[in-house]
Amino acid sequence: MEPMDFVEIKRDLREKYGSWISERDVMSYAMYPAVFEEFAAHKNEFGDVSKLSSDMVFQPLQVGKEYVYDLEKGKRFYITHVAIGQIDPTSGEQDVFFELNGEPKRITIVSKSSEASIITRVKADPALKNQVGAPMSANVLEVRVAVGAHVKAGDPLCLLSAMKMETVVSSPISGCVTSVEVASGESIAAQDLMFIVTPIRTSLSNAL
Repeated sequence: MEPMDFVEIKRDLREKYGSWISERDVMSYAMYPAVFEEFAAHKNEFGDVSKLSSDMVFQPLQVGKEYVYDLEKGKRFYITHVAIGQIDPTSGEQDVFFELNGEPKRITIVSKSSEASIITRVKADPALKNQVGAPMSANVLEVRVAVGAHVKAGDPLCLLSAMKMETVVSSPISGCVTSVEVASGESIAAQDLMFIVTPIRTSLSNAL
């Protein structure tokens, strides 16, 4: 097994996933990198679900049932699922109604039902510097990189057109393009994920 620079791994993981990365997370990544990256992406999208009961994670919430969620010592939430609204056929969204500690609440979600025909895109996470999101709603005129391309910070990734003006989207960091989520001719909304640029980590053995 090649030598590993744990300090550099921790720095790269924090740059990619956030400051919550610990030494334990570094060890997990070193042993099971693919499994850890899936876990980290899930945690960044949904938060720490380890505090939720199994029925809240693996089963749909039942209408009329009260669920108890202990955020931390002295902070308990009572959640009651009240109703689900109809799917908007133009946006694929629907409202979910619930009560939080007796107060009525409503959130809007994107339905995964087959009734929703609209194409939705994943949004870039602003906390992750390696994810490049659309700066505005626009049309993609030209994609200038492909998966596997090595780029430097400031290198152009694509060309957008909005309101009769052209905008160049540049790479925020140096690294390797590991995901291209757009193509020429497509329309995108603000903050839609367009590219993922992964920092290139030099192994300790190469540095010696």
